[in-house]
Amino acid sequence: MSLYAFDPIVTPPAALADYDSLPRRLLRLAHVAAGMLPLLNIALAPLVDRVRLSRRGREAASWALLGGAAALPAALALQAVWPLARAAHLAAPPALAFTAGVLLLAAGAWRTPAAELLGAPTARRAGAITARATRRHSVPSRTSTRAA
Repeated sequence: MSLYAFDPIVTPPAALADYDSLPRRLLRLAHVAAGMLPLLNIALAPLVDRVRLSRRGREAASWALLGGAAALPAALALQAVWPLARAAHLAAPPALAFTAGVLLLAAGAWRTPAAELLGAPTARRAGAITARATRRHSVPSRTSTRAA
């Protein structure tokens, strides 16, 4: 397999013949982004509901992470094959959106105690969980009204 790097079986197209050319680097970066950004989304997903952000802040972070992960590889690949897209820096908005999502989560994590981030029940959450469990499992009392 290592010999393939020096003498490829299939020759690349003329535009990608030079290993250090910008289009080829952009395609390699798009390939890495297509694999790693969704993995980062999976790793950060449990934190979205635990951080101390407003509902709108959590939704904004979630949408920014998803949008950036979906659009960045496509934008990088488009920049590799279309010089006009490269001149317009088409990959910048998805990259900035993903970064904004990470920064929003980081700001929320900064405000959240470590025990809450790690999932340990705090007094506030434990009280809410207990109240829900009590309501769910309690049987309403029925007063019997028998006629004597």
